[in-house]
Amino acid sequence: MQADTRSSAALALSSTTLAFGSTALLIAALLVVIRNVNSPAHNVWPALLLLVPLGALMIVSHHWRRRWIMLLHLLVGPACIGLYSLVILENAPEQIVESPFILALPQMAFVSTVAPNVLGVRSIVHIALAYVFGQVAVLLAAVTVGRFPAFDFQTAAATLVILVVAVSNLVLRRRAIRDRRAVERARREAEAIAYQRELEAQVVALFHDTVLSELTVLAGRPPGPLEPSQLASIERDLTLIVEGTWWPGDRAGSEGGGSTDGQLPAAVAETVRAARAQGIEVEVLGDLGSLQRLSSATTTALALALGQGLVNVERHSGVRRAEIVVDSAAEAVVVMLADPGAGFDPAGVPGDRLGVSRSILGRIRDAGGQAQLFTAPGDGTAYILTLPVTPPTASPAIDRAVAGGSR
Repeated sequence: MQADTRSSAALALSSTTLAFGSTALLIAALLVVIRNVNSPAHNVWPALLLLVPLGALMIVSHHWRRRWIMLLHLLVGPACIGLYSLVILENAPEQIVESPFILALPQMAFVSTVAPNVLGVRSIVHIALAYVFGQVAVLLAAVTVGRFPAFDFQTAAATLVILVVAVSNLVLRRRAIRDRRAVERARREAEAIAYQRELEAQVVALFHDTVLSELTVLAGRPPGPLEPSQLASIERDLTLIVEGTWWPGDRAGSEGGGSTDGQLPAAVAETVRAARAQGIEVEVLGDLGSLQRLSSATTTALALALGQGLVNVERHSGVRRAEIVVDSAAEAVVVMLADPGAGFDPAGVPGDRLGVSRSILGRIRDAGGQAQLFTAPGDGTAYILTLPVTPPTASPAIDRAVAGGSR
């Protein structure tokens, strides 16, 4: 991007200076022709021929901005200017010699042609060298002939203008580079903050689904031995924490992909199996094969959300029955988890209870999908989860295997 911008700037400057230099050369050629027509005895025709190489180099420099072309121009240009000045000073009358305008025109063309070959500090050096070389060439011609023109204010003024443009371009480009870097740095910082917040949300969901969930269950039990299912749930959570398989990169290869239990992906099948082991009657219906269209990370998010939903069925619905229905659309897979239980009032759920908001709805939204909850006291509960079939732009941080929880 930066290289394209620099190339475009060089081309624009080159076109402008080519027009200026061509105009200066044409005026110089016209003055030489007029001088020969009005005063044939002066015989300054050879000066006209010396303008041709300058014009050719201007065109070549405009179309092919190469270092060796620029160096050739810096060598050939002063030679042509010096010989041109020698012819003019030898044959022109004194009033022409005193006015340096006809000598200044090729120099202005030469300086303006060198200017756009490079942008940056080097351009300023090359412009200054072109001016110095041109002035030295004219001075050598004047010393050879013994006739010295007045100081060339025209070329000095034109060179100063070109230098101002080059310096301004350099300053503006460096400022633009600094601005781009600042924007890029701000973008990276914003992405880092967003990723940190996402990870924090996933850690909160993980904490809720493991430690907090198990502590809640234990706090509500009378003293005595735990049931086998509760022991299995605690062991599963401890294994998850010890092994550290919380994120997609750790779990995708073993659970996100593949297929077990018919057409269900491995992670979803494991969620259904765990719920059935807890005594919940889970019926899975619909276009199950469409779940294979989900990415591994999205499948893991779905499995975790369904797992928490089934835990809520066990602990809060008052029934031991749930239904999972899968439907497919062009760019999404829609999954419904429903139970005919007691239902609840979402507005009455305390803000510190994260089972629905974070572990179910939040997980699906973090995976790039949409999640809706339909429930009311006495009317059962239904979750409509819409998941994209392609990975979202920002990879979500998906967390853990299924464990119990509470609303």
